[in-house]
Amino acid sequence: MSGELAGAADIIAGAALARAVEPEAGEGRSATERVCLNCGATLMGAHCHMCGQKAHVHRTLHEFGHDILHSVLHFDGKIWRTLPMLFWKPGDLTRRYVHGERAKFVSPLALFLFSVFLTFATFNWLVPDGGSSVTAPQSIERVRRDYQADRKEIEDAIALLEAEKKADPADAESIDAKIARNRERLQSLEDGRGRELREKEAANEQFLAERRKIDADIARLENELEKARKAGQPTVKLEEDLNGAKMAARVITTAAGGLENGFDDETNWNFTDLNFPGSGALNKAVKTAQKNPQLLLYKIQSNAYKYSWSLIPISVPFVWLLFFWRRRFKMFDHAVFVTYSITFMMLLGIICAILINTGFGVIGGLLLAFYPPIHMYRQLHHAYETTRFGAFWRMCFLSVFAMTALMLFTMLIVGLGAT
Repeated sequence: MSGELAGAADIIAGAALARAVEPEAGEGRSATERVCLNCGATLMGAHCHMCGQKAHVHRTLHEFGHDILHSVLHFDGKIWRTLPMLFWKPGDLTRRYVHGERAKFVSPLALFLFSVFLTFATFNWLVPDGGSSVTAPQSIERVRRDYQADRKEIEDAIALLEAEKKADPADAESIDAKIARNRERLQSLEDGRGRELREKEAANEQFLAERRKIDADIARLENELEKARKAGQPTVKLEEDLNGAKMAARVITTAAGGLENGFDDETNWNFTDLNFPGSGALNKAVKTAQKNPQLLLYKIQSNAYKYSWSLIPISVPFVWLLFFWRRRFKMFDHAVFVTYSITFMMLLGIICAILINTGFGVIGGLLLAFYPPIHMYRQLHHAYETTRFGAFWRMCFLSVFAMTALMLFTMLIVGLGAT
């Protein structure tokens, strides 16, 4: 339940923040005030022409609640005009916003901020909270069961042959050969499945120890937070630390799936072997992950949340490369294009994640695989008024550029998490 509450809180916070940066459109009310209550200027309409404040300023709890609902559900009513165009006519939306139709639609930045909050709210909803009791993954139990059954079968066979040897000493040589073959089978079992079981058990022990540490941190922070509230002391820092610890618990529970495949200590995954710029930071991150993978996952998730805005400046130069010889298009145009495009991709990811987690994996997978390039083509074709062929080849390049931008963003957040 706490995951759903946290998700709802993220949505409300995102809507409120987006509302804060989003200009209003057509929300003027009849004002009874003659002068602006903020700057004292004489009012000439629904808003002050000097400072921009509304002429009508409410002071009722009902209106305060209305503001919250309005932020979440309406975005000035523009959200219902913007979303359909974002999904089906992204090029028209981009072009019209760039050319001045700003009041009709939610601004790219406001919609982007809301989508970021909604994405992580969905993450909190879909990823389990993770209770305090953590058991070994099913793969360990399966390997242990199979290993014990095979070992017992071989040991029983050896015991039976030993009994036959005592009962019939004349056939001792033949029986000794059979016993030797079974002992080889037993050694092969120890070197194979036995070693796999030991590695999985060791990895699981590390996981359980890390989880117990996180649970202890949560208990300690909850206790300190309760004491601070009773003493009337500031609790912001403690609340942030507690939320971070709970998020780490969710992430570590999800990361436990990695134990299903085990860990190969002899494998040295080294990004520097690829020899590309930035590989050193990733290699450092891999070493950090080997020591404490759950902590790195938590840092990556936290950094992705805090630095999601960096996807915009990372992506804009790539779009500029597609039109650098057409000087009528400004960097602002590309920024609007990129922001709306990234916002759509996040919203599509949310929809597909929900479909996949509710039993409609095929539909979600098909949407995620085929609709992004179609969306990019339509946005390029109509936003920049290109030919169909021009939009097609740019879509092909943009698909590669998008993966490159995503890789650079990943390097950024992984590198920050490794430090």
